[in-house]
Amino acid sequence: MAKRLPKNQLPLDFSVRGDRMILALGQVESQRAAHGIFEELLAGNWLIEPAGEMADVSSAQDIIRQLGAKLPFPEVVKVAQLHSAPADFLGFAALFRQKGWVFVNALADANERYYHTYLLTSALGLYPSYPAPESMAQRAEQLVFQSLLPVQDVRSFFHEGITRLPGYLAADIADFFKVPFAIVLKRALQTNIITDEQFRHFMTVRPVHTHKPSELFLAPEGGIDDLEAQLFGAADE
Repeated sequence: MAKRLPKNQLPLDFSVRGDRMILALGQVESQRAAHGIFEELLAGNWLIEPAGEMADVSSAQDIIRQLGAKLPFPEVVKVAQLHSAPADFLGFAALFRQKGWVFVNALADANERYYHTYLLTSALGLYPSYPAPESMAQRAEQLVFQSLLPVQDVRSFFHEGITRLPGYLAADIADFFKVPFAIVLKRALQTNIITDEQFRHFMTVRPVHTHKPSELFLAPEGGIDDLEAQLFGAADE
């Protein structure tokens, strides 16, 4: 009997001419959109090189250098930010015409797009050693966490006993790391910087950008006075 796929996984297997999808993000809707986009690309119905109306294309070499992992990346890796992708499309990584490609939604939130770009770029270096998409995605996340979310920096924004976090500070923290606030919280939970209770509580905070940007304070190791003032001062005014 054939193995039954999880409801959020599609049977994507592009092996013609060596072109194939490596990892697609998101649930069924996003993966279905990724499937459709890649099939259009394989059929030659739209072009990504040279860059034009369909996408902004850039090199991923700076991302690979920042990841700092010695992985068998394709010789050329490029990022395509798609302008006309469906709203529920997150992104995917693929091999196409002997190049590594990362496709993301140009209309997505900037921090979300940044995080997904790093995650998918990592997958292009991991796929030879991680044939299972789930384990590949988990390892890619670990690499991105190490690169974008150093433990000492994440710890600087949280301290034991913190119970309140205003929306403007959540937005500033997310912008500091250039990833969604929920990803910062996940990293903080995994490294025991915050507790399960704090994680659940902070996940309900909606990051809100103020009209007048406030200076973001990065607390030194062991120093929390100024951070507490920023956390609680505005709420008490």
